[in-house]
Amino acid sequence: MHKANFARDCLLKVAGKKTDPRYKKHIQAAIDGGVDQALFKKLDPARRDAMEQKAHANFLKKQEVKEAQEDKEEEALYALTPWANTMERDREICVLFPGQGTQKKGMADKLIDSCPEAKALFTKASAILGYDLEDLCRNGPQEKLDQTLYQQPAIFVTALAAVEKAKKEKFETIGRTKMTAGFSLGEYCALVYANAMTFEDGLRLVAARGEAMEAASKLADTCMASVSGVDDTTLAQMIAAATEQVGNGGRAYIANYMFPEGRTCSGDTAVLKKLCELVANLGAGKSGKLINVSGAFHTPYMESAVPRLKEMLEKTEIKQPSIYVLSNVTGEYFHSPDHIRELLSRQIVEPVKWEQQMDEATKLMHQIAGYIETGPGKQLKAMMRRINQDAWGKMTVID
Repeated sequence: MHKANFARDCLLKVAGKKTDPRYKKHIQAAIDGGVDQALFKKLDPARRDAMEQKAHANFLKKQEVKEAQEDKEEEALYALTPWANTMERDREICVLFPGQGTQKKGMADKLIDSCPEAKALFTKASAILGYDLEDLCRNGPQEKLDQTLYQQPAIFVTALAAVEKAKKEKFETIGRTKMTAGFSLGEYCALVYANAMTFEDGLRLVAARGEAMEAASKLADTCMASVSGVDDTTLAQMIAAATEQVGNGGRAYIANYMFPEGRTCSGDTAVLKKLCELVANLGAGKSGKLINVSGAFHTPYMESAVPRLKEMLEKTEIKQPSIYVLSNVTGEYFHSPDHIRELLSRQIVEPVKWEQQMDEATKLMHQIAGYIETGPGKQLKAMMRRINQDAWGKMTVID
């Protein structure tokens, strides 16, 4: 068929006439204006008006679709990055994520019941993990929830579910986030929050981390102990004395620098029991007690868990964080995706420098106006009270 006839057929279609469906691309060309102008002029005014109206309606429809897509993309951006439209100079909030030990049956009930987005995270997590995480968090049993294998994913998802609630109730506040940090396990939440990794990838890493640490914990009789009122020099002497007195070849280490003269030690159970005795003998204001944790986390006792975690980290897409994220290992900021991989693999065998991280976060030069702790629990706020009274007074908890 001659080209002019194609064009004529297209114009007739626009004017409401029947045409062969095989000429669809030519009809579209006619609507978009790609037709013979001379032929167009030969149409009677009514048909030309129909052509122009159809073309205009099509243009408006395309614009509507484009604007809807842009709105959808903007909504998705703000869902992931609430601070996207906030200038750097106006960012003044620090968001903090808890670690293990904050879990309890029913810890996510209010979040799940009041926030559909939070419930959706649990549904997504259950599909990835292969078990019903929501049911575990709601109904326990507590003994299962206390196992690091299950405890880590449960706290990870609950903490990020609290963020979903904050996006709805405190969007203007978290929209001014400048930096973030997380205690041990919470560091993965902080990296997800800062868009260094997706929720799905973060959960897979946390699940693998929990499995590897659980396996490492079974290789020796180890645990953790909380020690307070003792300076680091004295504590190091006490650890050495306990190790020598027990004499079983076991070791103990400082695992968490929580707040001034507040430390968690990890290692051989017998050595830690002796350490608690020695600390108690130092007198009033000094205390040491074993923690119900079946593993020497953040010490060389976790070395066997490192290869599995490194393997997972290498397979995971990690991006540059969109806000500042403080590292447990250094007490300073992550610099790059490779730096994140390196420090996360070191984190399970090196101490958490939380006190040092909070010293950095509370520096006047950062001009942080408020601190937000996500649930479960108020573990970090309690520690902040011992680190910086002014920052503690500016701290709120979302759970």
